[in-house]
Amino acid sequence: MNIKAIYGIQLTNSTIYRYMKIMNISSIIRKKKKKYSKVKHHKIPNLIKRDFNATKPNEKWSIDITYIHTNSGVEYLCAIKDMHDKSIISYNQSRFMDNTLVLLTVKQAIKNVPYKQRKGLILHSDQGFHFTGVQYGLLLKNNKIRRSCSYKGSCVDNVPIESFFSALKTECIYLYKNINRELSKTLVDNYIKYYNYDRLQEKLKELTPIQYRHQFLVASF
Repeated sequence: MNIKAIYGIQLTNSTIYRYMKIMNISSIIRKKKKKYSKVKHHKIPNLIKRDFNATKPNEKWSIDITYIHTNSGVEYLCAIKDMHDKSIISYNQSRFMDNTLVLLTVKQAIKNVPYKQRKGLILHSDQGFHFTGVQYGLLLKNNKIRRSCSYKGSCVDNVPIESFFSALKTECIYLYKNINRELSKTLVDNYIKYYNYDRLQEKLKELTPIQYRHQFLVASF
């Protein structure tokens, strides 16, 4: 919730912190991940090189897979995030961490974003076998998407999508205990909708990802 946007009241961070302390309210803090050394992939270039800045939507995307533990096994979530406006372009969830999950997510993103809006697009990933395989490479090549790959063992290179997964789990998934597969899907659906359309972000000038994204898309077309 953004106090300024909803109530028209502007408070400093220290004032908000003081009132939170009085009311015994604490924020959710995400743990920082360990940094790893860099090892270059022998075939796929790293086109991002930890430069996560983008001048417009659909210039740089970040893709990865994460785990969601349920009471009947692991669910795998694959998602694509735009580095410019932080919006989630597409996502899919499955019981299996396979090529089908990844390819379906990429195809969905291609369908959601017309080619004229994503000319020169870079899609960045880690070195998981799903992202270094032939099928994935052909899908990107056939749709004129440039493939980029992180240095091996360096999660920092793919921090945009990793930061989203961290927010999803900390602000949503970890608040529930003993969830089943159906509930996990509902929670993911609801959180991504909230994240894209309602979660105001300071780095986006106190706008939601979709609001910030539309500003640039309307100006460009």
